[in-house]
Parts: sequence; structure tokens; C-alpha cells
Amino acid sequence: MEIALVVVVSIIFPPILLFGFFVVNPREEMVVLRFGKYIGTLRTEGIRWIHPVGRSLRRIPTRDLTMHMETSTVVEKSGSPINISAVVVYRVQDTRKAALDVENFHTFLSDQAGAVIKRVSSRFPYESPDKSEPCLKSECNEVTKAYIAELQQAVDAAGIRVINVTLNDLTYAPEIAQAMLMRQQALALIDARKTIVEGAVAIVHDAVERLRAAGLEVSPAQKEVLISNLLVVLCSGGHAQPVLQVQASQKT
Repeated sequence: MEIALVVVVSIIFPPILLFGFFVVNPREEMVVLRFGKYIGTLRTEGIRWIHPVGRSLRRIPTRDLTMHMETSTVVEKSGSPINISAVVVYRVQDTRKAALDVENFHTFLSDQAGAVIKRVSSRFPYESPDKSEPCLKSECNEVTKAYIAELQQAVDAAGIRVINVTLNDLTYAPEIAQAMLMRQQALALIDARKTIVEGAVAIVHDAVERLRAAGLEVSPAQKEVLISNLLVVLCSGGHAQPVLQVQASQKT
């Protein structure tokens, strides 16, 4: 019946055959339907001709594409709300699935990516004092692989291959941003104090060893006073005065 209709229309309206020509562009595939039935996929670029009666063409790009995810609020592993957005790089591998199994493969990917970003982000903390623990701020390989693996599983039905997922925006939500900034400053101050104390101890130890190497013997009491004064000066940044003075040796 369909073939007979095509033949009749071609005989009655020959000029309509000119509308059968179309072009397949580079890095593009054409899914061809006739009267709603899938008849094939054109993968070679160039000019093509298919009888236009009952024909439907679906152009599907096979080049690398990017999609920017809008910023959304997510609760990370520690329970703090953060604002996060991402850029997804992907490519259509199965054009038939992309054209027929989903209504719009780009919209399908966008919806799935939004859900995956929220779900995966909730499994990692925003930042971690332990460098071996993966966190969102460092965006280590483990975090990136988790995004890609889960998103790939979600979009397999659309014939899409996820190439990369990169976080584009990552900040604390406005309602806790000030409090978290104060917390970061406090942690930075503690780390700085620890570094100063460690350095001061090393300097004092070196000073005592140099005095001993130079043959300058000091009594245990004098050593305690010397160490106390050096630690006070070094740990206070040089602004404080020594609280004790080294007592001079008794005159003979």
C-alpha cells in the first residue's frame, strides 16, 4: 500500500522528487523514518536522495557537545548546603536510541544530570582536613569518576556517552557562607599557630645544640630560662619581651 502510494504520487507530481535531496553534514548522522517506521541510519556525509513522500529525517550530531548545568543547592556529606553547578561534556554514540527512544536527548541528559549531581554531591564533603579523603573542593579523580559513572548509567537509554563532568561553581549557600568563612579563618589560624610552634621548637633545639657544640655549658636552670624566653619571643612573633632573664654565673 505504501509503495503504491509513492508510485502514484511520483507519476502525478514529478517535481516533488526534487524535494528528495538533502545533505548529511560532517560529524552528523541522519535517522530516516517512512510513515513512522524506522528504515535506516545514514552515517556518511554528502548529498543524499530519498523519496520525500512519507519521509521523516532526524538529524543527530555525533560531535562532542557541552551542557551547562544551572546552579542548584545541594546538601553535602557534612550536612552543609552548598551551591553547585557543572559542565557536562558528552557525545551521541547510538543515534537511533537518541532519535527514537527518548523525546529529546539533550533535555533527557539535562534532567538526569541535575539529579545525578545532587545525588553524588551528597556523598562527599565540601572540604576535608584529611588530604587523603576525597572532597568536592579538590575535585579529585574519585569525585569526577563518581559523577561520570552514575550519569553514564542514567543516560545509557539515550545512546549517550558521558566524556567528562567538571564542577563550574562551588560555594557555600549564602545563609551559612559567613559562618563557614569564620570557621575557615579559625582553622587557618590554628594551623598557622601549629606551624609557628613546630618551628620555634626546632629553633630552640638548634640553639641549645649550638651552645653545647661551642663549649658554652649552661646549668639546667639556665637552660630552662633560655628555652622559655626563646619560645615566648618566637611564638609571639617577636613582639613580647622575655619574661625571665638568664642569670649570670656566680663570680668566683
